[in-house]
Amino acid sequence: MDELETLNHRRYLCPVCGAADRDRLYKLYMDRFLEPDGVCRVVDFAPSAALSASLRSRADLEYRTADLMMPGVDDVVDITDMPTYADGSFDFFICSHVLEHVSDDSRALRELYRVLVPGGRGIIMTPVAPEGSFDEDPSVTDEEERWRRFCQGDHVRLYDRSTLCSRIRQSGFEVSLFGSSTFGEETFERHAIALNSWLYIAHKPDTDAV
Repeated sequence: MDELETLNHRRYLCPVCGAADRDRLYKLYMDRFLEPDGVCRVVDFAPSAALSASLRSRADLEYRTADLMMPGVDDVVDITDMPTYADGSFDFFICSHVLEHVSDDSRALRELYRVLVPGGRGIIMTPVAPEGSFDEDPSVTDEEERWRRFCQGDHVRLYDRSTLCSRIRQSGFEVSLFGSSTFGEETFERHAIALNSWLYIAHKPDTDAV
């Protein structure tokens, strides 16, 4: 577990708002790089309470939450099949720690691609293990075995960086990684984000080729 990216065990949760280290990383990115001309349509899958409250306060965002099982979201959707959303419904999405739960991550990624406008972007994050550690088996149902192989009892895969990036690209996206060199080591330390943390940004090309 200690080798997974974006996992600061000692300073994981903010004692004031409850934000996890990955929530703080997403906010850093969105504050710096998400400056829309007009209102940006954002959908947040499996939202965290702390980040959701922050994003709802932004007047330049038309923000919605979505999940299949979580109570209180705006839209009840299965990320692998979202007829509720028309093509190009959103300018930005947050898909944080969702793909490792679904049996078919390729279908989920294709749906994320579909509902995003050409030129749109999204955050795609999962637990990421050291290179060569990828493991996947949706047929495993034993919780103890899932903990052993995938680091959590409701996960069906554990990504490494190359596999995660490859699957994102296979759905049509381009992928960019943002780390401490982007934001500065001092910024990471101030926000209690481990220096080995990386943010995965998917970008849908302006010309829709898929």
